[in-house]
Amino acid sequence: MPLVKIEIRSGKPVAYLQLLIESLREAFVDTLQTPEAALWIRLCERKVENFPMPPGRSGDAVLIEVSLMPGREPATKEGLFRAIVEHLVCDAGVRPDDVCIVLYEPPIENWAEHGGAVMASR
Repeated sequence: MPLVKIEIRSGKPVAYLQLLIESLREAFVDTLQTPEAALWIRLCERKVENFPMPPGRSGDAVLIEVSLMPGREPATKEGLFRAIVEHLVCDAGVRPDDVCIVLYEPPIENWAEHGGAVMASR
């Protein structure tokens, strides 16, 4: 059950926002074989004054935070990172240097779904 948050500066067309979301959806389905029903993706737009860019990044930078259940091999995670960047570049025209991805792996007992059922007990 991946949780994905995309953060960008506000002001982009709706079609572009949908391309970003779909690019990430495809990366997760292709790389981790994530069922679409288990994939949560949200896109958050930030005002320019609230989202300063580090040197070397353009105003089109994309910050992605991913929460996954632990247990995947480093090579699998690297494959996911590469797939995300490839999809963003090919589908949405994002520069590779404008993509930053952070992966979090909270312990399984910290996940709950379907009315509060702890994932570890399912």
